[in-house]
Amino acid sequence: MSDVDIHHLAAAYVLDALDPRERDGFEAHYGACDVCRDDVVAFRRTMAQVAAAVSAPPPAAVKSRVMAEIATTRQLSPRVAATAEVVPLAGRRRVATWLSVAAAVVLLAGIVTVFGVARRAGTTYADELARVMEQDDAQVTALDAAEGVDGTFRVAWSQHLGKAVLIGEGLPAAPSGKAYELWWFPRPDATDSPVSPNADGRLAMYVLDSAGDGNVHHVLDLPAGPAAWAITLEPEGGAAVTTGDVIFIGAVA
Repeated sequence: MSDVDIHHLAAAYVLDALDPRERDGFEAHYGACDVCRDDVVAFRRTMAQVAAAVSAPPPAAVKSRVMAEIATTRQLSPRVAATAEVVPLAGRRRVATWLSVAAAVVLLAGIVTVFGVARRAGTTYADELARVMEQDDAQVTALDAAEGVDGTFRVAWSQHLGKAVLIGEGLPAAPSGKAYELWWFPRPDATDSPVSPNADGRLAMYVLDSAGDGNVHHVLDLPAGPAAWAITLEPEGGAAVTTGDVIFIGAVA
């Protein structure tokens, strides 16, 4: 790893989004690098600020109400690449948020293949994560896993920048014929359109190559401010309305 590459890893390091080799290399470097050391301090300060804003997980009854709503609210069909393997993933807020946004749930991104999704190659992922964390409105939402579900999922995002960075670690393989699907809940007071459809009227699909390692490191556009994120397990071709159980869920503080 070159010095040019390693300077981009401070935000990913603070968010524990580096693999062991990258983490060891960065730790050996940043102690002697004023720029990286300052970046680590700044990103940790930002993390402390956003962590203080994370609320309690929603009660089971609220989750049931949300999923009952999205099960009857048909979404636009996802656009699936002909030979690609596809993606998904999820966030947190108070009970009132869940009730008010339930009817406005929007399918934002596609499907994770049988072995989950892989990290982006090169420095693009680290660059985008650093850009998001540098914003004054940066937030990090930790998703709550359903009982018995392994792995963790967080979303770092900035409405000002219009970007969200997905950080999934240790996710279990989806059963044969199934895939993970991301659902995005827009704020009820959002003035922008919650979804930016493509020219053909379909939602953008975020396609990832599968590395088979249970990790999801991906950057996606954020058309409007989110109120919540959720992940369900659906047929691998994608679902226009949810058919599976919620396995990760969280609301924005």
